[in-house]
Amino acid sequence: MTSLEVRAEILKLARVLDRNPEHLLFLTEVPAADIRRLREAAHEHLFNGERARFRRIAAATKLLPTRVVTAVAEKAFAPVFLARIAGEMPTDRAIEIAQRMNTGLLADVTLELDPRAVGPILHGMPVAVVRAVALELVRRGEHIAMGLFVGYLSDRAIREVLAALTDEEDLLRIGLFIEARERIPTLVRMLSTQRQRRIVELAQDEAKDLWATVVALMAQVDAQTQRTLGDMVADQDDEQLTRLLHRSQDQDLWPGILPVVIRMSPDKQARLLSLDALADPEVLTRIFEDAERHDLARTLLPMIATIDVDDVVAAANAIGGEKLVRLFRAAEAANLVPRLLAIAARLDAEQRAWLMAVTVAMPAELQERFTDEVERAQLWPPLIDLAATIPPAARAGLAAAVARIAAARPELVERLAEQAEARGLTDLVSVARAATD
Repeated sequence: MTSLEVRAEILKLARVLDRNPEHLLFLTEVPAADIRRLREAAHEHLFNGERARFRRIAAATKLLPTRVVTAVAEKAFAPVFLARIAGEMPTDRAIEIAQRMNTGLLADVTLELDPRAVGPILHGMPVAVVRAVALELVRRGEHIAMGLFVGYLSDRAIREVLAALTDEEDLLRIGLFIEARERIPTLVRMLSTQRQRRIVELAQDEAKDLWATVVALMAQVDAQTQRTLGDMVADQDDEQLTRLLHRSQDQDLWPGILPVVIRMSPDKQARLLSLDALADPEVLTRIFEDAERHDLARTLLPMIATIDVDDVVAAANAIGGEKLVRLFRAAEAANLVPRLLAIAARLDAEQRAWLMAVTVAMPAELQERFTDEVERAQLWPPLIDLAATIPPAARAGLAAAVARIAAARPELVERLAEQAEARGLTDLVSVARAATD
């Protein structure tokens, strides 16, 4: 995701400097926030030069009728100068003049504006004018400018523009450059379900290369909209989902995707986790490494712990024991299980209680199959260490599962009892021994 943000900032900076973006590729390793600060500083320097001169011109327009000012503006001034003058005008006067200008010239001027300097003008501009200019800018492919101005337009104007822009590809390309990120959830909710689904479907077109942009969009919306869009992604067939999975792997998109997966409906999570392509040690390793590199454990674990236990169990049942064990074996082949257990040991008390509740709620058959895998991989020591971190009162919920496993495999009790007692798990050891008597 970071690389996409950097790319967007480089494109915006290139536009301010009137340079080919390829000449700025040396900035690809610079954080997106730093490039944005550089762009804003450059815009400030360029826009504020000779400000007193443009303020005098703006003041002089008050002496002339609007019709005359508009005629002079269209004939005598370049768009860049008109943009500078607009930044020094009173809001009402600027809007009055803008309404008399032809759409083509107004679009030219818009491209030269610093939106921060003319925010009130943009917000107060009549919706019909905003709509006409927006259509002209999109016709020219000026998605960057559209994204920069979104934060300054009224909700009514945005609704009109969304209704006028019938190609969802344009919406996605504009979305990449929206700086007022806090408005993105509202914008997406303004779209019909059909248009939201069309946005998701566009991700399949590899020639358009929009999957990363769709992921970036999903990362910015609220939890309910994430679920809606994520479920739409999971509605695609296995072949389509596998293609998206491989592109996520190639483009380093897991940090943006994982929060969306957590928000999906249980049956849609099951669809995704059932993919054969996911049970690949290389894929799982990349997911885990991305999560570690972006410190996702800190943000994802609290989200995971809010999922209803029944929903987790429903998803596990939908996936099926066979595929869950395949995922487990792939994680083991990638040497991820000990690292996952280490993360689990760092959970807070509430999160560990949630993990225990999920474990207890799993079907007995699934618990048995995972017991087989833990035994085969000799993972009892880290599991015992993890169990020791669960408060005794919460551990009581494990008694039934421990008793059932002990009754079926008494040899485990004899082999593991001493180690478990040494870690303070005498309560569970007593339950296990009672089950073998």
